[in-house]
Amino acid sequence: MILIGFMGSGKSTVAKALGDRLGQDVLELDGEINELTGMTIPEIFAEEGEAGFRKYEYKVLLAACENDGIISTGGGIITYDDSFEIIRNTDRKVIFLNAPFDFLYERISDDNTRPLASRPREQVKALYDSRVERYRAAADQEVDTACGLDETIESILSPT
Repeated sequence: MILIGFMGSGKSTVAKALGDRLGQDVLELDGEINELTGMTIPEIFAEEGEAGFRKYEYKVLLAACENDGIISTGGGIITYDDSFEIIRNTDRKVIFLNAPFDFLYERISDDNTRPLASRPREQVKALYDSRVERYRAAADQEVDTACGLDETIESILSPT
């Protein structure tokens, strides 16, 4: 299973809960990038820009797809065409975790570990709007995470 969605949609939290519930390993791509580079995500953005970060993200996505388990991606993974194609063409179930923008923004607005979230609200909203259709194009299922963790997990495991 691969979880995609905008910043603050709950990918890490949902991945951990699914992993616990299903007895599967969870691969956090952001953590894998930290391990690979020895840098934090803000450091990578500062030194190599978003393009450099996306190349690392693609590399760890390729490696993660060679293992079983649940993959939790970063919010912008679908903006890098090579990563988008892997996700779109995988045999794994791809879940788009979504919520109303105001809900997502509230979750991320004070998080200084997210380089793109520190922009003005209008810019973050434009970023969300620019990505939402691409998430939908890559996903097998869209789940609203505003309802809470338990309902989100049930929606994923028992799709209607």
